[in-house]
Amino acid sequence: MYGADMTGNALEQAVAGGDAAAVLRAVTGPSDDALRPGGVGLLEQAAHVVAPDGGPLPLALAWRLGYALHQAGRFAEALAVYDRAHHDGAEVDPVDTAYLLSSKASSLWATGDADASRQAADAALAAAQATGDDAAVAAAWVSQALVCVLEGDLDANLVAYEKALAAAERAGDVLTQARVHNNLGSRCNSEGRYVDALPHLDRAIALAESVSAPPPVRALSLITRSDSLLGLGRVDECLAELRQARDLTRTCESPLLGLAVVGIGDANRVCGNATQAALAYREALVIAERTGNAQIAVPALSGLARALVVDDVDEAQGLVKRALDQPAAVGQVDPLLAAGWVCLATGDRDAAGEFSRLAVREAGRRHESRGLAEALELQSLLITGPRAVDLLDEAASLWRSTSNAVGLATNQALRARVTNDSVQEQAARRRLRALGVRDDAVRIAGPIQALGTAGRARVSIRTLGAFAVLCDGEPVPASAWQSRKSRDALKILAGRRGRPIPREALAEHLWPGSDGSGNRLSVVLSTLRSVLDPAKEHASDHFLRADRESVRLDVDHVEIDTVVFTQTATSALKALRGRGRPEPGGAGGTEGVDLVEELERAAAMYTGHYLEDDPYSDFAVEVRDELLSLSLEVKRELALALIARGEHQRAVPWLVGLIADDPFDEPSWHQLVAALHQGRRHGEVRRAYRGYCARMKEIGTPAAPLEELLTTSE
Repeated sequence: MYGADMTGNALEQAVAGGDAAAVLRAVTGPSDDALRPGGVGLLEQAAHVVAPDGGPLPLALAWRLGYALHQAGRFAEALAVYDRAHHDGAEVDPVDTAYLLSSKASSLWATGDADASRQAADAALAAAQATGDDAAVAAAWVSQALVCVLEGDLDANLVAYEKALAAAERAGDVLTQARVHNNLGSRCNSEGRYVDALPHLDRAIALAESVSAPPPVRALSLITRSDSLLGLGRVDECLAELRQARDLTRTCESPLLGLAVVGIGDANRVCGNATQAALAYREALVIAERTGNAQIAVPALSGLARALVVDDVDEAQGLVKRALDQPAAVGQVDPLLAAGWVCLATGDRDAAGEFSRLAVREAGRRHESRGLAEALELQSLLITGPRAVDLLDEAASLWRSTSNAVGLATNQALRARVTNDSVQEQAARRRLRALGVRDDAVRIAGPIQALGTAGRARVSIRTLGAFAVLCDGEPVPASAWQSRKSRDALKILAGRRGRPIPREALAEHLWPGSDGSGNRLSVVLSTLRSVLDPAKEHASDHFLRADRESVRLDVDHVEIDTVVFTQTATSALKALRGRGRPEPGGAGGTEGVDLVEELERAAAMYTGHYLEDDPYSDFAVEVRDELLSLSLEVKRELALALIARGEHQRAVPWLVGLIADDPFDEPSWHQLVAALHQGRRHGEVRRAYRGYCARMKEIGTPAAPLEELLTTSE
């Protein structure tokens, strides 16, 4: 459709010469060198040449500029340009009229204006069918399909896409074919049919690559494919697709950057990385507010509310209200679920129940299996007895039908809790860790937070990700700290992981180059004791031990996430080295201990880089590097252990995660290509190999031949 017949060089020359007639010839004239969509700057200049006073524009130029603005996420400006289109005169091509109406319908859809988008889409279809131009007809049916989603009519949506695809194939319009396959994949995702979505998306990616499609076209299918992978529990693979899409769209003017970033937020939320999820949602929200895109704003607001419910409940509640007030082109399931989970987390069970009922109704109307399953689980937590089990079983059938491994494992943990089956609950939690779900998931409003953590310490300090201190499971409020120096002191002590630090060294970190800071340090330590034991239930040295020489945290009474992670990781690695990697089909250890399970447990504890919210403090750098190195070693050994016992597909997400942390890790690239080959995922093999070659080229290292990697894996 939108591979408009205009030559970049000819249009540039016409604009430079200020020749309005030449501009129109360049825009409408046939050419083998099509100017791809997205050349918004050049088209804006062309419009200024043709209508320097901002008046009416020839229809052929108006729809092309409007669509380019739409591609850049500038929907209000696109709509203003469509309104400037001059429709009168014998020179107006009816095909251009059809394209303008289709483009306008898409921009109205993106803003959530259901009535206006329906009117434009119907006019577009009538105009396109009158021309007999298959490419224009395909574009019109795509706009019809989009509006049907906005109206919740999914049967009509499918019919429209089938007609659009047939017309695009007749016209040889490869880009529209790719767009339709992408949207069909998206439809499958919304219904929880992730396995069915992947063939559509693989086809969309292949079509886009066959014509060297512009970055936004390729990025769109990567984003949609990432949603399929997330639904299947392949979180690290999902994040890899999203990072590639983000890189493709960051350098061009495209609203898809917002979709990629909100997808990164969703993936981090599902796997329990609360800090990284919040950062991504905030970035997506900035993009959404700049572009006025409700498709980005609604999930960003909803996801951010869930990620912040522990750290800032007031902001979380405000975000929920904003999400519910948005005109959502994809419905209200996300904000209704966010509202329900946030209400449950804050103790408002009546409101949580009402939002869960609304979410069930909305998800059912839109055939959103994932949202419906989660809404049923929320309802189950608000009642007791057999009815709660029935709701969980209904949700389990939905997770099972969609092959959503993370959702099913979470459901099994919930059911085990309701039925008081501690053995099954621990088994379900182990499955979640195996899928890459981190322990930090308890900070995110949702079913895992509702389950809580077993054996919670009286005082716990979190430093992997954002810094947080919890007393009896509740975050310490900002007002309790009295000064930033108190927080900094606790960060430094936590980084020592129970080892003492000389008082002079601690004072130097807090007040560099300052003499006579002993009294100030005493005040800071007194504040810390009040923070850790506000009711003064214990002796003054119960949590914090200090003498004339040094200060330390008592790790027998204070749980520090880095201590638990380090102990678990080093223990698993030591056991692995002592016993060797598991054999194919074996459990991986002796005396009933599954080494793979222990490595998965350690990997789940690394919920983010050390003090991510304080990246430049000198006291954090060495600890951060040490913990990251240990995390990478755990992931590497876990992947190798899974490969050794023949579980290549379980190894893939860990290998993808290693490459995300170090894109130049050549052995991990080799193992990833081989593991994908073993799983007969041949299209992904070639994509991974292209990625490997590109990274090796960046550092001037020759890449191993593909045949060699495949032969080695046999």
